Amino acid sequence: MAEWFQKFFNGLYAKVLPHVFSEEQTYEDARAVKRLLGLRKGHQVLDIPCGMGRLTIPLAQMGMKMTGVDLMQSYIRKARRYARRDGLDIDFLCEDMRRINFEAEFDAAFNWFGSFGYFSDSENLHFCRRVHRALRPGGRFLVETINKPWLLAHFMPSSDRTVGGVRVVEHRTWDAQNRRILSTWTLCNKGKTERRRVSIRIFSAAEMRSLLRTAGFGDIALFGYGRPGRLSRHSERLIAVGRRLLS
Repeated sequence: MAEWFQKFFNGLYAKVLPHVFSEEQTYEDARAVKRLLGLRKGHQVLDIPCGMGRLTIPLAQMGMKMTGVDLMQSYIRKARRYARRDGLDIDFLCEDMRRINFEAEFDAAFNWFGSFGYFSDSENLHFCRRVHRALRPGGRFLVETINKPWLLAHFMPSSDRTVGGVRVVEHRTWDAQNRRILSTWTLCNKGKTERRRVSIRIFSAAEMRSLLRTAGFGDIALFGYGRPGRLSRHSERLIAVGRRLLS
């Protein structure tokens, strides 16, 4: 049986995704990743999941040696096409991020924009451990996601917008027991309608720190994003950066 994200990302959302961020925002995000991970030209970096290469490509343009992993074959095909168009040598792999099998190959890795928490708690931990194994000693892992205190303070049970010509109606509930956002998306475009269910685990700063520590990371630093300054309950986005220790 297909998991929710396999159906979701293979449907009409593929038309929405390229229009979520402006080019300006994309390069601002790429610069933030570079700064927070302390990246330099020649560093080997894993973007997981990479989608259509939104951040993989600008980071490669900045001189990083990029590898992108995503489960959606259609996204990987587009990412490869965009990289060829820009004359970039990027290794794009179609694979479930829970099953990566790298061994100390990367200087850094990142998971950006709502791509964390898709799985059960045990599988989320397993994914972090896989990333930990993929990093060289001293390598850093960055997770960027929504900040739970901000989400609960600004919770919207529904929204209705049009992105990339697709009408997106979303109805949300908060599952406090399992600490997950449960939502139903209705996407409409040119007479076609899809209804998709989504379930994402939402983390507080303390929960994220605990998860990364359990996965083996140390020197964990927490940041806010979207507003200047340090992380607080007013920060819309939460960024955690952990390091694979030298010993």
